[in-house]
Amino acid sequence: MMIKKKIHNLLIIEFTRFPKSEAQDYYKLLFQAVYGAEHMIQKYNDCFEMLNKEMSQIKADFNCPLYHDISLTFSLVRVNLSRCKADKIDYQTISKAFFEGAKIDLKTDIRGFETYLNIADNALLKHPFNINEKILDVFIKKIKKLGFPAVHHSESYRNSYKPHYRVIPLKIWEKYIS
Repeated sequence: MMIKKKIHNLLIIEFTRFPKSEAQDYYKLLFQAVYGAEHMIQKYNDCFEMLNKEMSQIKADFNCPLYHDISLTFSLVRVNLSRCKADKIDYQTISKAFFEGAKIDLKTDIRGFETYLNIADNALLKHPFNINEKILDVFIKKIKKLGFPAVHHSESYRNSYKPHYRVIPLKIWEKYIS
């Protein structure tokens, strides 16, 4: 499938799941779909401590899927921590899978990412997203000036959806969760 169609499908699926997503949230999705959790955590103990702290602050939820597929060029999923808590999945298991996945270099350079972002940018201006062109333009210019960093979800997204997840390559997740 052409990359343009894959990006569009990824955005449409995100819009369907999370219709209050803003430009920043779609950027975060694309960033994660391209880079995964690459180089996010240096030490396993830090990874485990962060997860333990986050899990202590969230409610278990059987009503959400265990993960959402965010694959673009590599098979990646956002593993839902609320569901993991409901299913009583061991926190060390989640941490090990995340830590192993974060060590994978998905080999996309900034120019490649910028190309994907331009494709997404064009799609987000159209139906059903209808992101305001000026807002999107300001956001893209700011993010470009900063060198395309990882970002947090928008406040609106955080308030509406309470996201708690880890981005993990699907094969690694399946290896740890059989």
